[in-house]
Formats: sequence, C-alpha cells, structure tokens
Amino acid sequence: MKPDILKEKGIFITGTDTGVGKTLVAAAIANLLRSVGIDVGVMKPVATGGRRVSDQLVSDDALMIKGAAHSKDEYSLVNPVCLPSMMAPVVASKVDRLHVDWGVIWSAYKTLRERHKHLIVEGIGGLLVPITDNMCVADMARKMKLPILIVSRPTLGTINHTLLTIEAARRRKLKIKGVIFNSTQMGSGTLLAETNKTEIEKHSGVPVLASIPYMRSVTSGEIAAFLKQSINLRDIL
Repeated sequence: MKPDILKEKGIFITGTDTGVGKTLVAAAIANLLRSVGIDVGVMKPVATGGRRVSDQLVSDDALMIKGAAHSKDEYSLVNPVCLPSMMAPVVASKVDRLHVDWGVIWSAYKTLRERHKHLIVEGIGGLLVPITDNMCVADMARKMKLPILIVSRPTLGTINHTLLTIEAARRRKLKIKGVIFNSTQMGSGTLLAETNKTEIEKHSGVPVLASIPYMRSVTSGEIAAFLKQSINLRDIL
C-alpha cells in the first residue's frame, strides 16, 4: 500500500466502554501502518491513572501506542494531559487539583498532525465521557475533524452498547469508519460474535470490520498480523 492513497489524515479510536481494548487496537493499527511504509503518529490526548516516572506522570496506554508506532515524538505531545487518579478526566482533574488544558491538547494535536502522514488518536473511555465540564470525548473527536473507529466487545449486551455509541456519534456528525470486536475474555463464542455483527450492521448500516479473538498475553504485533489478514486497510484509512 502506498502512503499517498490515504483518504484521511487520521483516525480517532473510541470504544463502547472502558477496558474494551482501544489501546491494543490503536497500537496494532499503528504497528500495521508502519509495517506497510506509512508515516504514522500516535496520540493519547488525555489519560488517567498515570504513574510518576522521574518528574512527570506517564500513561502506560500512551507508552504502548508510542512503542507500537516506534514514535520518536516527545512524550508531552503524545500524551499532553495525564492525571494520577483512575477516574473520568473531569472527576480526576478535580480530585487531583490539576487543570485539563484544551489549549495544550490542541497545540500537541496540530504539531503531530503536521509532522505525520497519518495520526492515530486514542480517546478515553467512551464517546460521552466528560473531559471537562463542557467537553466530552465526542466533542474532542469532532474538533479534531477525525473519523472514528469503534472498539467493542463481542459479548452479550454489545448490540445495545454499540448502537448507542453509533447513535451518539451520528448526533454529533462524526464520520464512522466501522466497528472492531475485541475479545477480552475466554468464551466469547463465534456464534455470538457473528450474530452481533449481523444485528449491528442491519440496524446501523455501520460495518463490523473485524473480530479479534481472545489471545492470552497478546502483543500489538500479533493483533496487527491478524488485522492485516482480516481487513482491507482502505476501510480504516
């Protein structure tokens, strides 16, 4: 695949919930794009649950996607806001007495977007998670003018969760590239994944692009190899 056929400048990875595998999917896509010669940047604008390393707070999620992309960008650009408390950003900022500065996030985003052919941005939680008192994740994706890719679990209940996410995205005029199922536990049956795919596509018109099986101790490289065989890259670029 040639880098000059990219249809979009980037993609925003969101999910139906916390813990669905957004980071792993974002890292895998970064790994995959880099492997086919695309200059890819990565960003985790806001993270919570950060740990202190030397004189700064760092996010393991941000480090994972940065490593998968072999990014040489400054950490402060990849993850401009990192809060120590593992809570929704708007709550964590109040508990930690730290300010979520949209200006800092936007400046980092513009810098990375100018540096790279393609930028993968990973959100936090789901689309309606509040970042500040007047901005949620969906608002951030809209301001960045990026299409979204929804990561979801192929388990019981995901039809409702995924359709609600799609409806929230459409109300905010977000372009949806598709859905990727990610199995986060053993026993996510093939039949359930197949029927979930059928119903989500039927009721929303949004394609389910891939269903990643449960893999113990999986790496972004292994998921990238799976996605390379399972999806047409043009569907997410």
